[in-house]
Amino acid sequence: MIGSPLVIAEKARARLQAILSGEVDAAASIEEVDLASLPDSVDLVITACEVNPLHGTGTLLLRIFPDQRSIISLRAEDFYDGATDFGCVRLRLPLAQAARPVILAWLKSSLAGVNIRRILCVPYTPAEATLALAAHELLGAPLAVYVMDDKNVCADGITDGLMRELLEKASLRLVIGPEMRDAYEEKYDMPFWVMPPVVADHIVERDAASSAPGIDPRRGVLLGNIWGQRWLDMLRQIFRGAGVTIDWYCNQINPPGLEYDRDELAADGIVQRNPIAEDDLPRVLGEYAFAVVPTDTLDGLSPLAVRAIAELSLPSRMVTMMATSHLPMLVVGSPATCAGGFVERFDLGAIAPYDRAAVLASIEALTTPDRQADVRARAARLSGYFTAAGASEWIWDSLDAGRPITSIYEDLMPRRNVSATVAQS
Repeated sequence: MIGSPLVIAEKARARLQAILSGEVDAAASIEEVDLASLPDSVDLVITACEVNPLHGTGTLLLRIFPDQRSIISLRAEDFYDGATDFGCVRLRLPLAQAARPVILAWLKSSLAGVNIRRILCVPYTPAEATLALAAHELLGAPLAVYVMDDKNVCADGITDGLMRELLEKASLRLVIGPEMRDAYEEKYDMPFWVMPPVVADHIVERDAASSAPGIDPRRGVLLGNIWGQRWLDMLRQIFRGAGVTIDWYCNQINPPGLEYDRDELAADGIVQRNPIAEDDLPRVLGEYAFAVVPTDTLDGLSPLAVRAIAELSLPSRMVTMMATSHLPMLVVGSPATCAGGFVERFDLGAIAPYDRAAVLASIEALTTPDRQADVRARAARLSGYFTAAGASEWIWDSLDAGRPITSIYEDLMPRRNVSATVAQS
């Protein structure tokens, strides 16, 4: 959700090599900050990179924390050329690969005189975990961990020792979805709690509405980034000459890590459109009868980091489409993925393999009037549970309590062999 795992790894390696060779000053491009202007007490949010709408993690944090007047944003790296305006103060670690004593000394200098009341860490690389542990040790503030992308159970990145230390020091352990919760609880024998993707309340549509008249049942939408070249290539094979058009609203005009020609892509039935502004999502998505959600096949042929995203990270785009437009969704890939689990759990669409006949049959079934009405009504009933209104307070109050203050998300997405207690039918 932070970005293409392979591209991010390459950027991190390139920056480290540039620093070691003397081409780049480790402290270069760090913003000048005025800590004296801060409120009496502030919260510290630690991330791998810039918080911005170019990736799912950034989009979600912006939705959860619309008011950032008392937030210091601390990131380990720049993956998006420094593009961020998250937090009243923004800090970047000079060298993500620095040892913990060096990071501790840098934090002590950078945050001198600042009253940090709470810490939230969204770990993706070892640097965020080390930063959070150092900040917790230095400041004594309670620590919450929110795992959105797995870099430990299914994918490499954060060692077991470092992850366990981080989780043991945390007073609250949140994860993006039920599959990740179950996997992390099984490995670490600690309680974890689901905090799913949420949507800005003013664009959440709670009232059921039928699809707009005149919608083309052979035209679908694909929202957000595609994290694997293989996924895109297989989609092109499916829709090439199939008589179905997919409008792709990617978060980035030129998504890194993917190779394609836009004209050739359009000839294959996938038309890339410009990114959609948040407030325009209901209007634009309302023009479609169905959405396509590509995910992994879990057959071992995709890179490990890409498979990990598919297995354990609930795509925020799915919650967005459900809550804003009640779109029936077609997950293309394995039913064992998080995307497949979301659609199956709430009966919000269909799942098909990367096979043309199966995909076209699923589209035909999803676009019948009865199925459209059924899925849209169910999505409308669920939408209000995924509002971002009050989400930041829920996190901070749950941190203070040491456990979720309400069971709303656990009731929606219970552990294995436990039935959901929220009415969905």
